[in-house]
Amino acid sequence: MGRYYRLTKKISDEMAQEILRELQELENVKSVSFSEDLSLLKVETKNGLFPEVMNRAVNICRRIGGGCDLSFAGFAYAGA
Repeated sequence: MGRYYRLTKKISDEMAQEILRELQELENVKSVSFSEDLSLLKVETKNGLFPEVMNRAVNICRRIGGGCDLSFAGFAYAGA
């Protein structure tokens, strides 16, 4: 099961690609993707290690997204 996070600020396609690249390099990330309109980030972690991963994800999004923050938006169930 993954989790969805809402972005607090609009980001560009280039920013989204860089954010995904850095997040995919994190040790405990299983998968990560943006919604088509770049308003939601879907994150799946290995062994449910969300606190570790999301602490880093928030920092990455703020740095690359020019102050963009993340807020929890809901759970992503298998097939969703």
